[in-house]
Amino acid sequence: MSELTTQQVSEYLQQNPDFFLENPGVFACMNFGSQHESVASLQLRQQQLLREQNLALQEQLQQLVSQAKQNEQVYQVFSACHRQLMSDCEFVELASSLEQLICEQLQLNECKLVQYNDALQPLINSRLHAQGHYLGRLSEQEQALIFNHTCKSAALYLIGEPDTPLALLAFASEDELHFEPAQDSFFIFEFVKALQERLATSS
Repeated sequence: MSELTTQQVSEYLQQNPDFFLENPGVFACMNFGSQHESVASLQLRQQQLLREQNLALQEQLQQLVSQAKQNEQVYQVFSACHRQLMSDCEFVELASSLEQLICEQLQLNECKLVQYNDALQPLINSRLHAQGHYLGRLSEQEQALIFNHTCKSAALYLIGEPDTPLALLAFASEDELHFEPAQDSFFIFEFVKALQERLATSS
């Protein structure tokens, strides 16, 4: 007969939590780390583990609630941006309105809607040609092409196609973890599509 593995024993005890109560002789032979260890101290240890698990679950719940609130805020902001797109205004006025709205509501250092020019082409080739968006850090030279100040992390969204770009929508933050590749950008992608349609029809 093959020997039981630690994993098999652990799974069996989890499936049979009354095993030691039903087999007190086995329990008496157990070594729980100290000759003075008692059932009471074992129960205290179990309670401690349960409290730790409960705290971990509470932290996860708080993170989910915080993320949900953040998503709701982003949704509200970009819903307002969609309404702004319906106004009949020139590019410069549209860019100013969007920059003010997004920066104030999302606490960003800078938000820029930059009309395409040849100076942006190297940045588009290096950061945006593959996916049309980039979230993370930029070099000082890249930042200087778009922003007025240096930043710790940035988000770039190409408006138009890589070969026929119309503009660049960019966000800057002093928090180096604010923009990262794994971040969900669903609401922004929807706005980018609408913004592209607006600029394509007005160009």
